[in-house]
Amino acid sequence: MATQFSSLSFLANWKTRFVYFLILPIINLLLLVLIDLQYSNQFNWYVAVSSIVIDSAALSIQAMSQLLITDANLGIDLEMIAKRPYSPYYWGTKFLTSLIAGIVLGVINVILLLLFGLPWGVFFRCLVILPVACVFGAVMGFTGWSLSWQMKNPYFFTNLFGSVITIVSGVLVVISNYPAWLRSLSYIFPFYELVNFVKLNNTNLWLGILIAAIWLVIGIVLYVTQIKSVLNKKIHQY
Repeated sequence: MATQFSSLSFLANWKTRFVYFLILPIINLLLLVLIDLQYSNQFNWYVAVSSIVIDSAALSIQAMSQLLITDANLGIDLEMIAKRPYSPYYWGTKFLTSLIAGIVLGVINVILLLLFGLPWGVFFRCLVILPVACVFGAVMGFTGWSLSWQMKNPYFFTNLFGSVITIVSGVLVVISNYPAWLRSLSYIFPFYELVNFVKLNNTNLWLGILIAAIWLVIGIVLYVTQIKSVLNKKIHQY
């Protein structure tokens, strides 16, 4: 596990940790809360907490992708897929590392909100949904990596997922109020059910789990079908 954490660039030193785990989430939170404040004329704790939950999921996406791409850059993926492409230990440590990174970000920032007056009910709701959000993020990170495995830009799809996550989750506006085309796009991703849980305390979380499971199956199928071609390509490179 220590090796996995040392592979993450945002854990390189205290400065990067401070930026990723505090500065960026707080900036995102303030930006969304201030935009909401212009229309509602009151501070919305639900927007603030939803922002933290989604930032946690986004960090899990980034962590999973970065771990796998680092292995590819070091040639570890070649050895892995040649010998034990379905190793529970290998994949388990990746998912667990990504999960822990996202949860730590969420817990730190929600505790800060608690110090500034976050209601206890919303606080506990956030703690309940955080692990689920980070599991969804790890799944999307894996699938994004699978989609980009043989592309020149291996971060393409994970960057895309990270860019749209705030919009498709409905942090500012509940997606039921979205235009039809944007609502349909949001339904492709599992994150809107997380925000519904925070904001409405009423969600069909099983639907979100089903959507995440579909993304996971897509990622696994892509991974399995690309193993042979990746092996052949890298062997020729060497």
